[in-house]
Amino acid sequence: MDKLDCIRTFTRVVQLGSFTAVANTQNITQGSVSKKVSWLEQHLSISLLHRTSRQLSLTDAGEAYFQHALRLLEDHDSFEANLKGEQFKAKGRLALSMPTSLGLHLLAKPIADFIALHPDVDIDLSLNDQHIDLYRDNIDIAFRASLLKDSGLKAKHLIDNTMVYCASPNYLKRKGLPRHASELTKHHCLTYSLAHPSNVWNFINRDGKSEKVSLSEHFRSDSPEMLLKMATLGQGITFLPQWMVSPFEKTGELVEVLTDYRQQTIPLYAVYKNSQTQPYRIRAFIDFIAGKLEAEGC
Repeated sequence: MDKLDCIRTFTRVVQLGSFTAVANTQNITQGSVSKKVSWLEQHLSISLLHRTSRQLSLTDAGEAYFQHALRLLEDHDSFEANLKGEQFKAKGRLALSMPTSLGLHLLAKPIADFIALHPDVDIDLSLNDQHIDLYRDNIDIAFRASLLKDSGLKAKHLIDNTMVYCASPNYLKRKGLPRHASELTKHHCLTYSLAHPSNVWNFINRDGKSEKVSLSEHFRSDSPEMLLKMATLGQGITFLPQWMVSPFEKTGELVEVLTDYRQQTIPLYAVYKNSQTQPYRIRAFIDFIAGKLEAEGC
């Protein structure tokens, strides 16, 4: 057995929580993963994992060895990267994950500009509005528009998304212009199903008082793109980032409503794995995107 390969497999098992998950991500059998961890335990003459039918957990010795293994692999990978020149030049595969609308509307051009500047970087981009696991899905950088929970990941704040309520002139002509948040109960609302709860919108008036409104969800979707499209087709009022709405305001297809309330913002972060050493391509990409968004005044 290759000891380093067994150590790497052991750390992935801990990070992903099961032999099966590692087998799926590496396209090998579960038995192969188990053999590598068992070999490492026999080599060390210690038990690294408690195994039950439902879950795996680290032994005390396993916890200590896991932390040691992470440092060992980071030093090893960093040394090899230095030999290859990867610490000083952006090159290699860069796996990204971001919400669909963010990629299509805001980041497509900056990504293209980055590729032009760094032709030795190969981009593997997943557009997905679901919350992904960077370790399980082997993602280098994920973009998240939300308040972050403590996840053990590193994060760089990029921008604050200004959110707006909007509808088509056609819809407002039919249903009337809402002046107060409470009037939304009489309107068709187009809501984002991945928000929790999706049927409640929060407002803050100019005096700083908050108000929650329970909505009639006339149309619900996990795609902001679809919410935008349905709003332009006159199906109701929706709540979206201003950078999505602005082009349609300029054409007159959408107008903002409930503008007497304070604008709300949702922070956008680039999150990445908590490692002491990072390939230069990861740092270079995050810094490049941050600079582009700042230059564009987003």
